[in-house]
Amino acid sequence: MFSELTEMEVSTLNNHTNTSVQNNESESLFDLNARYAEALLPLTATFGVFVLLGFLGNLIIILVFTLSRDYRHNNFKIFVLTLAVIDIITCVTLIPAEMIKHRHYFAFGDVASCKAKCFFNVFGAAASCLALLVISIDRYRKVVQPFKKQMTPKLAIQVLFVVAFIFPVLLAIPGTIMCGIKTTSMTNIHGDETTINLCETEDKFRFSIWRMIYKYTFIILLVGISFTYIVLYTFVMKEAIKQIRSIAGIRRNSSRAMGFVSSFYSRNMSFKASMFSRSSKTQGNDTPKIDAPKEQGSSVFVTTGPTTAENEVPTTNQASVRQRQRFPTKTLVWFILTFVFIISYMTHLILALQVADIVKMSPSEFVGFSFCFRIYFVNHMINPLIYAIFVKRFRKSCSVLIPTLKNKLRNCST
Repeated sequence: MFSELTEMEVSTLNNHTNTSVQNNESESLFDLNARYAEALLPLTATFGVFVLLGFLGNLIIILVFTLSRDYRHNNFKIFVLTLAVIDIITCVTLIPAEMIKHRHYFAFGDVASCKAKCFFNVFGAAASCLALLVISIDRYRKVVQPFKKQMTPKLAIQVLFVVAFIFPVLLAIPGTIMCGIKTTSMTNIHGDETTINLCETEDKFRFSIWRMIYKYTFIILLVGISFTYIVLYTFVMKEAIKQIRSIAGIRRNSSRAMGFVSSFYSRNMSFKASMFSRSSKTQGNDTPKIDAPKEQGSSVFVTTGPTTAENEVPTTNQASVRQRQRFPTKTLVWFILTFVFIISYMTHLILALQVADIVKMSPSEFVGFSFCFRIYFVNHMINPLIYAIFVKRFRKSCSVLIPTLKNKLRNCST
């Protein structure tokens, strides 16, 4: 009897153990999502830094260019403020939405939040892309075709409002409609299948002809505009380099001419001074005296006779010539920002072809993919850094921003 009872207990224990093992081998959606969310945590924190730097940096840009008297109402100011507004919108909407998505990537259940994220994803990309296109056209006209009709500040505001704000909104609406919760399965840590919910294109639009048209229209738009950037800036760079070389050649030739004239006058005046000196010795005190040459800096000036040609060139003109010999600052700034945009979004488009494979990626592979896939977020926080490095006036304006704000507030209170 005792042995039979023992066998029954052993059988019951074995059944319980087998059931426990089976339960442990099945990973729930909550556990699977938590495992990937934990791996994404460093990237989520990095995007948080992007939000902070992007928002504060672009806010400083807006304050500096609107409050400082150093910036006139020209195209450069309008372009800078336009990009700053687009970047702030992205930093307070899209990037925080991506951070929230990291916490619920495989268990996304809110349709409204998903559609909002899809809207700002398309809007941010299209707005930046088209704004940089307007800027590149303006640079081309000013550098390559300076004698043709140029874009006025008023026209620039009108064009940017339509091209960089209205059109991106219209372009984002179809993507928002087709975006939603996609249900699929994913192999979990034990090799079983777990049903997951992704914020992507809804299943009913997956093979729709409208989705294919929309998808490839967007790709062609980005690729075509990026190619246009390359063509326009190639002409701009060639023309700028040609002008710099031309100015350098003119300066070398003028320097040689001024050196020849300067040495001629120096020898002539030395000869005249020696002749007057000999004459004064023979004629006594009846001959008028000649003042001795006076030194000023490294140049020699003679009180009698013409001044040297070298000293007739104003210092401001020399500084202006040296400034023109440098690469145009505005062109360099826009070229760098456009280059970063092309590289980051081309990376995004290439990786977009592999989005379907994320269900096969390990947590570490998924983190690397997610970072490269969203590398274009850099576009929305890099502008203040580029301005600070290359625009000297912007650095000076930033240094006096707080006193300027205090004066503005004091004037408003009084």
